[in-house]
Amino acid sequence: MKPDTSTTSTERGQEILAAMQEEMRRVVLGEMRTAGQLATLAGRGTDDILRDLDHWVADGRILSVRHEGVDYFTLFALNPAEGYRPYPAAADVIRILSRILNRENSWALASWFIGLNSFLNDQRPVDLLASDPEWVVEAAQDQVNESKYPHG
Repeated sequence: MKPDTSTTSTERGQEILAAMQEEMRRVVLGEMRTAGQLATLAGRGTDDILRDLDHWVADGRILSVRHEGVDYFTLFALNPAEGYRPYPAAADVIRILSRILNRENSWALASWFIGLNSFLNDQRPVDLLASDPEWVVEAAQDQVNESKYPHG
């Protein structure tokens, strides 16, 4: 009689999933900054920019995640040419993707922005927010359409 390995394979699957989630968090955090870091980039005071960041997060214009008690904000959603104000397309994408991803799950939303996207010819949405925001918005809509009506 063969030994029962289902528990072992289930545990191994959970370990792999946990490792993948941890890697996703690491990659997402690499694209995000604290309020203090953003204040330095923008040449503004931390309290001043934090008020704006909190407002933009509440309005769905940018994303934030909390990691080890620290809030991180999406650097890629902020336009340096406009004093680190949000790209309008970022808010559009967040609104569109919130139809299929819970907006409170900022990790998943942020990972969409930084992952390669086949609709964008295997480019990352973050790399196109400034140069082709309409295409990024179309990619988000395509993602929603694909999740609602997957091709068989």
